[in-house]
Amino acid sequence: MLRRLARGDKGKQLQEIIKQVDAFPKVEDSYVTTNSFGGIVTLICWIGIALLLHSEINDFLKLNVEYKYEVDQEKDSKLSINVDMTIAMQCSLIGADVLDTWGQDIGNTELLKEELVPFELAENQKMFLKLQGVIKDFGQAHASLEDMMGDISNKLVPRDDHGIEVPKDACRIHGSIPVDKVKGNFHILSGRSVKIAGLGHAHLQFGEVKKNFSHRIDGLTFGDRISGMMYALDGEHRIAPTSEYSFQYYVQIVPTKYITKDLNVQTYQYTVQEQIRAIDHGSGSHGTAGIVIKYDFSPIAAIVQVKEKNWVIFLTRMLGVVGGIISTSGLLNMVITESFDFLCGCFKKRSVPATGS
Repeated sequence: MLRRLARGDKGKQLQEIIKQVDAFPKVEDSYVTTNSFGGIVTLICWIGIALLLHSEINDFLKLNVEYKYEVDQEKDSKLSINVDMTIAMQCSLIGADVLDTWGQDIGNTELLKEELVPFELAENQKMFLKLQGVIKDFGQAHASLEDMMGDISNKLVPRDDHGIEVPKDACRIHGSIPVDKVKGNFHILSGRSVKIAGLGHAHLQFGEVKKNFSHRIDGLTFGDRISGMMYALDGEHRIAPTSEYSFQYYVQIVPTKYITKDLNVQTYQYTVQEQIRAIDHGSGSHGTAGIVIKYDFSPIAAIVQVKEKNWVIFLTRMLGVVGGIISTSGLLNMVITESFDFLCGCFKKRSVPATGS
């Protein structure tokens, strides 16, 4: 029993010591008064806290993307052109080549594969390309890394024709061609491409050929493709109104390095402009019908780095918002209340009539 009493006394002494170091003095409820103005300030205070916390949380959830630019130090390196295109002509009637600025072959186009496929898309493929276009447009409208990343693949989904026989009237050209980092062009023209020793190549065509360079670009990239990233020409679909039609794409390639917590990869992004015109020698519109992709490399490389945000800083900002608004609102309430009481006191003194002796 004595031991229990002794323990109880020590407990009370400890409580008293803790009370003495309390930095937050309490006010008896009988000394606290409330009024309607204080209620309005409190309501505004909580609304302000909610809005600012919502803003802080949204800002924290967004990726912190940092962009840097430097001179490209790897001008002498090699890369691959990865192409997947479908042209509305038979494979035996067209040929693909890669040439540099001086007209010399710089790519081994024999690595490209050709296969006969239907040019008309099935309904499921049309829906896929439509969805791909929406995602790509959204990425262009919001120029940040997270808006351009997605789960959709650049690969065209398999046809779903429910057993219906579809004519294979088009040629799919796909594969990768290793090239040097020099200005050049990738083109698809009528006639089979034939290498000529010391003279480059020529496109041989026998007899009159009905041309149709309507085409679809299921994928065109330079260097390694980052999974889920949309590129400028992915899913583009062009229809040639006449047989003599020229499609020219001018591609500016920017060496790009992406750095995240789990990824450090060198790839190549690009911008594109296009020129489409009919070939009519009689009206002065000269040229050759076909598809030409002219590309050049930017001397400036981009570095895109995704940095993680600090949880400690985030929590500190959240607590600062709450504490700052509460302290400021309390001070504002006190100043306005005291000023109001002071003014009311002055009016009361003036309204009291003077008494004679």
